[in-house]
Amino acid sequence: MAYSELYVCDTCDYDATLVHAEEWQAGRNGEISPYPGYGAFGGLVNRLWCPECQTVRPYVFLRLSPPADHAVVAYAEAQRLGCDGRETGPCPACQTELTWQADTVPCPSCKTGTLRYTGGWE
Repeated sequence: MAYSELYVCDTCDYDATLVHAEEWQAGRNGEISPYPGYGAFGGLVNRLWCPECQTVRPYVFLRLSPPADHAVVAYAEAQRLGCDGRETGPCPACQTELTWQADTVPCPSCKTGTLRYTGGWE
């Protein structure tokens, strides 16, 4: 089950949600779409902050080949590989290293506020 962290601008209503170990399914044109509740699982993805793009980007840390019929397969494979849901890597758009650090980042929307951690949930 995915765990999410919410960061909200202290000046405007902009928010960014970082997600640990979300199940995904390949969408149109190969997009990494959240699992809709039916069909095959593609694997697990983290949604992280890109400091260069100033937005949340996906990082696939587990790709099942072939896709599985149940999420437990993805989580079992992640555990076998030693993944803990905090994996990070390059931004798919600009290749900058993605990060879990979004707290105190300048707001990309209003440019005057700062993103602040407001909580997490499963």
